[in-house]
Amino acid sequence: MECIDISGGGKPAGPQQYIFGYGSLIEDASRLSTTPSARDAWPVKVGGILRGWWARGAASGLTTTFLGAIKALKPDQWCNGVIYAVSAEDLAATDRRESAGYQRCRIPRDQITMLDGSASVPEGDFWAYLNLLQPKDITHNLPSAQFPMVQSYVDICVNGCLQVEGRYRTATGFTADFFATTDQWSGFWVNDRVYPRRPFIFQPNAGRIDTAIKAAPATKNLYYEIEIEPASWEQRTPVRPPAEPEAAAAEAAEPGPDHPKPARSAWQRGG
Repeated sequence: MECIDISGGGKPAGPQQYIFGYGSLIEDASRLSTTPSARDAWPVKVGGILRGWWARGAASGLTTTFLGAIKALKPDQWCNGVIYAVSAEDLAATDRRESAGYQRCRIPRDQITMLDGSASVPEGDFWAYLNLLQPKDITHNLPSAQFPMVQSYVDICVNGCLQVEGRYRTATGFTADFFATTDQWSGFWVNDRVYPRRPFIFQPNAGRIDTAIKAAPATKNLYYEIEIEPASWEQRTPVRPPAEPEAAAAEAAEPGPDHPKPARSAWQRGG
């Protein structure tokens, strides 16, 4: 995968340019706030990219971990997102914004699969902004007590996925794929929604987003342990829905080889 230095904000010339958005840029409002001309975006899956929770924000009083991406570590790794056309000026502006900690990498057209029903990938150059992280450094950039995942950001990403599914019948399962192809979901996850007991006031899609989180294998257990911001460090028991009889019996069984004692959550273990 070819990557270029974006510190100079150089302007490309030639074919149509496209950006691959794999996180918050999937959502319409978030994408348009960055690139007002990007009203049209098409769902895709892209091979050769591994997405995960390892893009830390600035080390200030309020810190968080965002979604990031690196070159895939295995041949079969991929992630989904949207592609959208940009002008040379839009691309240069995005280069300037992402110059701290990212590099712009070209995506080969043969690694892109359209999910909008199109028979082929449009002509042009396709780019993704990947983290300047070596695989060995990822473990030092995962969510933590100081840098948790925040629900307001998760909401933007998942809401974007739900928008895609609502717009394209051919993109069924897009939201589930987002969860499945995102690495390093973490128990260091705080609910920072305003008035989280009635989240629909400020996040109309809160119910659908929560349903999607509870349905995904990667996050269905984490959902019940999300801390309400500001996060507490006291011992607590997450409130879960009633278990099926078989599951309840298994949970009540004595720990053993077939029923290992469940590990405490990351929040209970502390930093």
